[in-house]
Amino acid sequence: MDKQTYARYLLNLMDEEADSDEAVIEEAALYGYFQMYMPSGKGVEATFEPLEDGQVYLRRISRIYEMLDPEDFSGGTVPAYFVGKRDEESEDVLRGYGEQFIRELKQLLDTFAKWERAADAVAYLDGIDNIEFLPPGKIDTVRDSYDPDVYEALSEVIMEHKNDEEPIEILDEAYYSIACDYWISYYLQWHRYGLKGDPFAPYIELYRLGYSAVFSDQKLYIGT
Repeated sequence: MDKQTYARYLLNLMDEEADSDEAVIEEAALYGYFQMYMPSGKGVEATFEPLEDGQVYLRRISRIYEMLDPEDFSGGTVPAYFVGKRDEESEDVLRGYGEQFIRELKQLLDTFAKWERAADAVAYLDGIDNIEFLPPGKIDTVRDSYDPDVYEALSEVIMEHKNDEEPIEILDEAYYSIACDYWISYYLQWHRYGLKGDPFAPYIELYRLGYSAVFSDQKLYIGT
């Protein structure tokens, strides 16, 4: 199944149609697609049935639905994005995820140390000597002044390891729209990149607990 045939299949699941048989369906047409299956994820398995490695993608996306609280969907308004249950967790556990995240990002980027951005990012990660926890509601302030080294290096690695013509690419915007977070999108699509390790696994564990992690001021900040 090619990319456009798969796109039409997905539009059919949404009870929508392309403007014409010749129309090219863009990734933006699927923005918000996974929200259709909130909160339980029931029916999302049909999304991946046409794909050869569909079960791999299904296992990843299922973990995102598991973190949702059905009570959040019982009123007149429902969340537009996937938000964790914000369980209270000890700083030791959170720090463990943060340290693992730093370590696994270094392992990934060190593979591409001949690239200038990757080398700069490894040097940046080597220089981190503190994980700092923020009070509730303060993480967005730090996000506004994030350090770009790691983010730019990861973006370059991903762009060099994706095929824009493979069917799963049509869901790229849908994956991003889950939380407007590229790193969550990378985690959910990790299989397609053919890269070693699973560096965003600790990041997703923090997210499932309701926490965000941001690199800024040569530190990793964790907060809600």
